[in-house]
Amino acid sequence: MSKKYTPEKIKKNRTFPTGNTVALVFCMIIQVVAVIFAILYTPQPQDLIKYYSVTVTPRDDGKLDIEYAFTWQALDATEPLSWVEIGMPNRNFSVDEDSLSDNIKSYTKIADSDYVALRLDFVGFYYGGTTIEFSFKTTQGDMLCRKSAGYYYDFVPGWFNAIPVENYEFRWKQTDGCTSADEADSKKGYYVWSGSFDCGGYRTMRVDYSEDAFSGADTVAHTHFDDSGAYNELNETKGGIIALAVILIILLIVAEVYIVDSYVSYCRGRGFLVGYGHRVHVYGRTNPHYVSARNIHNSSRSGGGGGRGCACACACACAGGGRAGCSRKNGFSLKKTDSDK
Repeated sequence: MSKKYTPEKIKKNRTFPTGNTVALVFCMIIQVVAVIFAILYTPQPQDLIKYYSVTVTPRDDGKLDIEYAFTWQALDATEPLSWVEIGMPNRNFSVDEDSLSDNIKSYTKIADSDYVALRLDFVGFYYGGTTIEFSFKTTQGDMLCRKSAGYYYDFVPGWFNAIPVENYEFRWKQTDGCTSADEADSKKGYYVWSGSFDCGGYRTMRVDYSEDAFSGADTVAHTHFDDSGAYNELNETKGGIIALAVILIILLIVAEVYIVDSYVSYCRGRGFLVGYGHRVHVYGRTNPHYVSARNIHNSSRSGGGGGRGCACACACACAGGGRAGCSRKNGFSLKKTDSDK
């Protein structure tokens, strides 16, 4: 072995991984910030529906006259509230234009696959803290369903995945032939459902009628309500942030393991030795990629130069002596430092 690579010189040329220390501290700071941000981050809604009213009056032909009324508060101070979309049960609805409140400039029917809604554009723009009251009426068809002994409606008014509802009141007029309504109170000739909704909350209005309530009226096959489209968008946003934070923390842990290994190598006297294009030690153990490259190199030298490979290995082992020498060096090459040149 060259005198340039004696154990004393190797130890002298080792340097404490100061740069890795800075990187380790930086990674730990990012991890702490990511954890704090994921815990404290709470997405806020752009709007708040302070009051949501739906009043339903069945007609003799099975269609529904529905009146919608909202007290809607804009919360976002940067992006104005200038339009809203209200979900409709199906495509077969018409808007009573005379019922539109004065602050509604225009309306547009939206039918995109299973998504059906009514877009309302307002006369003005409403910024954070401003409250607007608006209302309109529709006539809704394809809602009456047949059962073995009578009829029924199963109606879910539109919900809002990113907007909480402070108070709602859904009312259904008790007309002739009406027999019952699920989970509803009875007030002044109406079945009433009331309460509040978190983002994505909804209420099913199930009302049953007798056999003679809608003689000759058109009916439709009942479609089971699929609530997969009703979800709390704010909670999902927070969940996404937490998932990103977890991924970032895991990546930083991997980087930190590599950095900590540099301290292990330094403390064990291995320094940052490189041979045949690979680090000699990784994670406190001999790097298998280095061993493979070394063996290939030695095999090549042995085949082309007679017994040179064997002589070199024997000389190194004898020079180091003992188990320590064999474990710390075994025919690898070193990166030369300026002091070695």
